[in-house]
Amino acid sequence: MIIQKYGITLREIQQEDLELIRQHRNSDAIQSKMIFRETISREQQKEWFKKVKSTLQDAYYLIYKNDVAMGLINGMNIDHVAKTSEGGIFLWHPEANYSISILASIILNDWNFFFNDFKYNYAQVLKSNKQAISYNQFMGYKISKREHENPEVLWMEQSRTDYEQFRKKVQALKLVNFDISEPLTKADLSLEESEVEYKKQIIQKLPPNQQKMYEDLLKEAGKL
Repeated sequence: MIIQKYGITLREIQQEDLELIRQHRNSDAIQSKMIFRETISREQQKEWFKKVKSTLQDAYYLIYKNDVAMGLINGMNIDHVAKTSEGGIFLWHPEANYSISILASIILNDWNFFFNDFKYNYAQVLKSNKQAISYNQFMGYKISKREHENPEVLWMEQSRTDYEQFRKKVQALKLVNFDISEPLTKADLSLEESEVEYKKQIIQKLPPNQQKMYEDLLKEAGKL
C-alpha cells in the first residue's frame, strides 16, 4: 500500500527493498540504538520478510520525500482483537529532518487510531536511548508500569487520547510546514500493481473494516 500525505509518501516494503533496509539497519548509527544489535545477514532478512508477509502482524513502510527513501517506519505485533500495535521508526538519509519523522508518525498513527480504531500504541525503547525516549514522550507516549523482560529496555504506551492531544499540539505550535488539520482519508491510499495479488489473498484474513477498504481500493484500480 502507498500512503501519500503532507508532502511525504509511505510505501509498504517489497522484496526489492530488503537489501537497502538491511544495509542501513546494520549501520553503526542505527544498530547501536536497537534492542537487537547483531549484524543481520541477507538470509535473516529474507526470513524476516517472509514472516512479515505471512502473519499479518507487522507492517513496514519506507518513508519517501521527493522520491528519495529517507527511512523506515513500522507497526509490529499488531493485534486486531486487542486493537494494539507497537511502533518504531529510524531515519538514515542526511536530509531526513525532525519534520519528516513527525509527519510519518502522524500518518501511521492516523492509520492506527482513525482507520483501525486501535486503543494503544506501544514502543520498546532502550533505557540508554534518551533521544528515542524524549521523542516518544513528545508524541504523547508515557513510560509504562509494565516490566520488560530485558532490564535494559522499557515499555512506553500511547492511547488514542494521547495521540489526539499530540496532534493538536503539532498543529497549534506549527511544528511542521504542512496543515495537518485534515486527518488521513481513503483518498490518500493506493495500491501498487505488484501487490494486488497479495492483497487479494489476504483480504479475508483481515478485520471487516480493512477488508472493505482494500476491496474498495482494488475496485478503484479495476482489479476486483
